[in-house]
Amino acid sequence: MKSDRSGRISSGVQKMDLMFGVFLAGMAVYYGYRLFALTPWYDELYTYYYFISEGPLYAAIHWPLPNNHVGYSVLSAFLDWLGNPYIGLRGVSYLCALANICLLYRLTGKYIGRYYAFITVILYASMNLVNQLAVQGRGYTMGITCLLVAWQCMILICEEAETSGKIYILYALALIAGLYTVSSNVYWVVPLCLAGGAYLLCRGMLALRESGKTGIKEFLKTISGKKLVRLVAASLAAALGTVLLYATIWTAIGSNLLVKDESSAYYGLSHVKMILRGPFAAIYRGMQYMLDTPYIQSEERAGFLGRLGEWMVSLSGYYYPAIGYVVTGIWIAGSFFLLYRLIREIRNKTAQNLLLYLVLLTGILFVPVCLLIQCKRPYYRVFTYGGVFLALLLALVFKSLLELTAAGADGDRKKIGIYTAAFCLVSAFCVKCFVFSGYNEQYGTREHEIAQALAEAEADQILNFCVTDCNQQYLLYFLYGVRCENRTIEGADALILDKRMTDPDFDEMIWEFYHYYDTIAWGYVDEYMTPAYENEDYILYTKRTTE
Repeated sequence: MKSDRSGRISSGVQKMDLMFGVFLAGMAVYYGYRLFALTPWYDELYTYYYFISEGPLYAAIHWPLPNNHVGYSVLSAFLDWLGNPYIGLRGVSYLCALANICLLYRLTGKYIGRYYAFITVILYASMNLVNQLAVQGRGYTMGITCLLVAWQCMILICEEAETSGKIYILYALALIAGLYTVSSNVYWVVPLCLAGGAYLLCRGMLALRESGKTGIKEFLKTISGKKLVRLVAASLAAALGTVLLYATIWTAIGSNLLVKDESSAYYGLSHVKMILRGPFAAIYRGMQYMLDTPYIQSEERAGFLGRLGEWMVSLSGYYYPAIGYVVTGIWIAGSFFLLYRLIREIRNKTAQNLLLYLVLLTGILFVPVCLLIQCKRPYYRVFTYGGVFLALLLALVFKSLLELTAAGADGDRKKIGIYTAAFCLVSAFCVKCFVFSGYNEQYGTREHEIAQALAEAEADQILNFCVTDCNQQYLLYFLYGVRCENRTIEGADALILDKRMTDPDFDEMIWEFYHYYDTIAWGYVDEYMTPAYENEDYILYTKRTTE
């Protein structure tokens, strides 16, 4: 009887793994399509133009604006050597997106079984925020990979009797890579470290209570106590490694600013001489520059709690469109559910899912508490990693409800029917998201229209192109390998005008524009050029051919 049951379980596991393999292959094709089909938007183009295309070393030490994801740019610069700009820009994200699905499936399978692991990855991949950033040339998807790798290491450190030193090293490297890629990944780095420490502290205290001993010395002699010391050491090493990596960027920025500052004692020196003479001055100046140009500004404290609540609802709507309030309710109710499960495990002196509950609860609660202290509302994409926590939370709640429902059913057939119906419901929700929620629209309408105009102009064949905004400049290089700095209209063979530029009454400041109506040489355009192509937002002008 037991062998028959174990055989059925083994067969079920194999079927779920096979279904997961098919799902993964489908997502590989889907992400591959998005990688090449979607025109890059401004942030991607800026990253490629100024960092990735300049090579790994340049990308590693340059940070003129806070939206450069340094670690991502460094890795992407290596892929860019393959010669395809799409692979160079988005290849790292593509690989990380697929790795994230595998890592999440493995992590969830360990805690709540293959069936719910498959449901978890479906729910995760169906999130709009996750989908939109999956293959973008930004570091958010790579940050999720770092989170999942560090979490897997945490599991081995906390739950295995013996842990190799290599696991601690990998754990520290994952934290460093996460922070080096996107500094705002601190929102998951700190909770993960706290959760691991809390778990080991709980296990160590329980072990002391069972042995009847007390005291810090006795605690440090326990397995959990020893592991806690090593975990703290690895976390501190990760913090130090991150500071050293950013110090190289601060040094490069600081030296560049100081040698160009006439009031500086280092004015006119070469970068190397300046760094050798005043390394700490360069580091301090670079760090000061970074702190003076924050990507996310602080807000007034008055009324911030209400604004934060609205922001949380909006963020929830970015995970699953149109049901932001429902998802917010799930976050709140799920937190109480996790707290209940956590207290029950501690009281029962069990640790089956204790680490999972600690990581989820700490990760969920840390963000609003931290933002209340900071008085900041970061860009929603910063919390793309929250899709991992939300998917796991949904899976846990779903499992509890499903098992409660199935427990009241008589017979295996009814139970199988309930589980099958639940799986079909989740799958239908996934299909609905991908097909009917606008998931596959272009990232930026204007960038896509510029690409269309450049294709009509056969931009790689034009000798003297005039760029009238920065998106044209970046796309011209990304799509055709042409670095064009020419902004002079007179003498140009082709140019693309945003239709807003052609309106004499349009006076709104558009930071992408190099020209407005008053700066356009209309005499030259009217006499020597002709409209060759027009779409909703742009007009392509080419020089008339003389017979």
